[in-house]
Amino acid sequence: MFIENGFHGTGVAQIASASGVKVGQIYRDFASKEDIVAAIAARDLSRFLDEAALDHAIRVGDIAGIRAWILTFVSYSDDFEGYRLMPEIMAESARNPRIAAVLATLSDQIQNTLLTALAACAPGDRYATARADLADLINTLGGGLCQWIVVTAQQGRDFRRLCAQLSTIIERELDALIARTKERSPFHVISSTETPPSPA
Repeated sequence: MFIENGFHGTGVAQIASASGVKVGQIYRDFASKEDIVAAIAARDLSRFLDEAALDHAIRVGDIAGIRAWILTFVSYSDDFEGYRLMPEIMAESARNPRIAAVLATLSDQIQNTLLTALAACAPGDRYATARADLADLINTLGGGLCQWIVVTAQQGRDFRRLCAQLSTIIERELDALIARTKERSPFHVISSTETPPSPA
């Protein structure tokens, strides 16, 4: 209903009628319409992020699994309604400070989870800025993709090729970041088990 009518055009009475729940019960569970939006968005984000799967991959050192999780941000899902919801939230946030606060909370959660995944692939404090930059890139591409999919689907165009191109961009940047963490520093200290280089 929010997707069809927009948040501004959807009232609690309409929600009650569509859901079969009495208005009084809705207000007992939610203080306002914005709280309903927050609950829906939090539920959908929890499903999308699947933090349990990410935590498991990090715990067992499954780098391939972590990479696959990262790429879900630019992968196509059959849940087309989910793509339509995020642009509605973003549009409403420009008019409604409470929805803007909801969006800020969601964005922080996404960013922090992305940073956790990237830190598992490319650890080290010296790469914190690079990880943050890559997280921003992934977040931006993923958010833009949601809107692009909605537009192209309405036009009957295929958007899967774009998903593949975005995946290639993220993989390239992730590989570059991982490679940086594996480069030997020019000030590398030789351990007792290493053979020092022969003098020229």
